[in-house]
Amino acid sequence: MNKHKNDEQDPFLTALGLAKHAGKLIIGQDRIDDWSGGLQVIFVSSDASARTKKNAGMKTDAVLTKYTMAELGHAVGITKAAVIAVTDTGFVSLLKRKLTEYQS
Repeated sequence: MNKHKNDEQDPFLTALGLAKHAGKLIIGQDRIDDWSGGLQVIFVSSDASARTKKNAGMKTDAVLTKYTMAELGHAVGITKAAVIAVTDTGFVSLLKRKLTEYQS
């Protein structure tokens, strides 16, 4: 998992875990495809297939991250996740801000 220089946990991955615990994520392409509610954004792993990246962008705003499937999966308590959709606007704002802060 990515770490800060001072060895703190990655703020984006931590916020992603909080969103999971709050029930505001849809994880995996099949579940996203079957979801009938609103999707705010889909975060895509850096090592997702070209097809997965294309499909994610067809559903809603897709954000390609620097994180691998294993890193995203670990943040939400599973082995790996190529795509994670967020259903809550508040968490979208938080996650995008943390992603921007950490990458700068």
